[in-house]
Amino acid sequence: MPSEAFNIAIIGFGPKGFYGFERILAFLKKYNITSDVNIHLFNESEAFATGWVYDVNQPDYLLMNYPNQFISCAPASDPPALVTIPSFTSYISKRTGNSEDYENSQIAPRKEVGAYLSYYFNKLKDVATPSIKIYTYVARVYAIHKIESGYRIDAKSFGKQVIVDKLLITTGHSPSIISKKTTDDSTDATIPFVYPFSEKLTGIKSQAIVSCKGLGLTAIDTILGLTEGRSGYFKKIDGQQLMYYKSGLEPKYILPFSRSGIPIIPRGNHTTKQKQISFYFKCFVSGIKNTTTIFDFESELLPIVEQDIIASFYFQLFENKNISIDPDISFDELEKRILVFHKENPEVKRFSVNELYNPNQIEGKNTDFSVIKYWKFWVTENSNPTSPYVAAASAWRFISDDFNFLYSTNRLTPESKNFFQKSYFGLFNRISYGPPVQNIEKMIVLHNAGILDFTFVKSPIIKKENEKFIFCSNTETIEVDYLVDSRLPRGFSKEAPVIFNNSSDGLFSVEEKSIDYNELRCTADGSIINQNDTINKDIVCYGTPTENTLFDNDTLSRKHNDTVTQWAQNTALLILKNTNRLTATNEY
Repeated sequence: MPSEAFNIAIIGFGPKGFYGFERILAFLKKYNITSDVNIHLFNESEAFATGWVYDVNQPDYLLMNYPNQFISCAPASDPPALVTIPSFTSYISKRTGNSEDYENSQIAPRKEVGAYLSYYFNKLKDVATPSIKIYTYVARVYAIHKIESGYRIDAKSFGKQVIVDKLLITTGHSPSIISKKTTDDSTDATIPFVYPFSEKLTGIKSQAIVSCKGLGLTAIDTILGLTEGRSGYFKKIDGQQLMYYKSGLEPKYILPFSRSGIPIIPRGNHTTKQKQISFYFKCFVSGIKNTTTIFDFESELLPIVEQDIIASFYFQLFENKNISIDPDISFDELEKRILVFHKENPEVKRFSVNELYNPNQIEGKNTDFSVIKYWKFWVTENSNPTSPYVAAASAWRFISDDFNFLYSTNRLTPESKNFFQKSYFGLFNRISYGPPVQNIEKMIVLHNAGILDFTFVKSPIIKKENEKFIFCSNTETIEVDYLVDSRLPRGFSKEAPVIFNNSSDGLFSVEEKSIDYNELRCTADGSIINQNDTINKDIVCYGTPTENTLFDNDTLSRKHNDTVTQWAQNTALLILKNTNRLTATNEY
């Protein structure tokens, strides 16, 4: 038998790290490996398997943005996990006593999903064979160095040296991907990253004026953290009208803003029943899979994406009006049918994709009222299970898998891939991956209570004078006490204290997107690409670090962009090969 253990490291241990841990245990069992294996798990906090997104200690009001039935940590392929991992619906129904049918459509607090992840992580640790030693470290890994015996992991607040043979990097979104300069230059008045709330938002004084950069999911978390998280509460009057009751600990005003000034679109309870109804992009991708053609996103792919958005709207509208239409109709023929329909029904406004991209409700001087009008419109539409607008907004969710095929196989020109990342990645997330309706209803009520103010929502001019931020619109000016960046950063700057910047030996290479924005280079299977352009399969990335190559890495998905299953199998086979070779040598 071999005299030395095989060492594996997983760096960043949120849900993706947990999935990697589950897969390596499953493949070690599949190949009946009984030699010594050490698995080293590194995480920046004690929230192993959950990360800060699903931390079990966060408040109940931080919700998932989709229903329970879409959540499962069970592996999507063989071999099976060492313990049976049920769907989240099955797990939570046993905890609550509610039926699975009921729980399927519910939207759970993120802490409940964290409890689910944590429970099965601990179960897996408990059933691992004695030859598998599992080590957990609460430490930030800041560098990886290639040495003769493997890879040396350097971590802060860490007293021992760890040398490993194989690594999985699943670092996700974290404050460390912000530039070191941004972090060092931050003051009590600037907050460059909002998680965890218990640390980052507590310094904001009651009755202060707070600006909130971003109008997405993280911004909504931040706004709730500064209101409901400070002992304010929401309550329905007569079981219908939602009201907010102030605690006095909230900010005086919260001023959200973004470059476009267009807020995120919510999703309603009917999301689970929606199905794909337009297939123009799917048919296009099917027709070119066996070719090597590359495409310009804006001129060649976006028009087909927009065909599906328009078709989704009109297929639903025609069904609502009992107008029969062949789902396989060409888009040219569909446009003719749309033209005829509007001639016969001039009172029905013609739909344009611009209503999703840059809606007219946001334009004009009365911006404060317009954002609320926009949200109220989408709350109403989401209450209708046959809303053409909701069908159109959902189209991208059904297109994204086919788009990811083009994205991950380098079928976009480099220039248009960068253009997509800069101009459309966030836009489509805003349209199709919004929060539950109840969170937007809370935003509307906070506006009615005078706390949430959209006066400066679109690209305000920001100046700094005497430790105060001055926000200016075309007509108004206000002094702001705190500037909070409530966005999830993508990529990392050259100065960011991340392993991709700090590791020596040319292990990692990056693609420069702008002066202060880089993304990691890796293959479609997650293997890193060294600075000499060689592929290193010893180090594999999963999730957020792969986003330059793989599109839309859903945190909880076990199917989407799964680079971890192959990594785990390859690692287990290597251990088996080494074990057999050493055993044969010893026998000889």
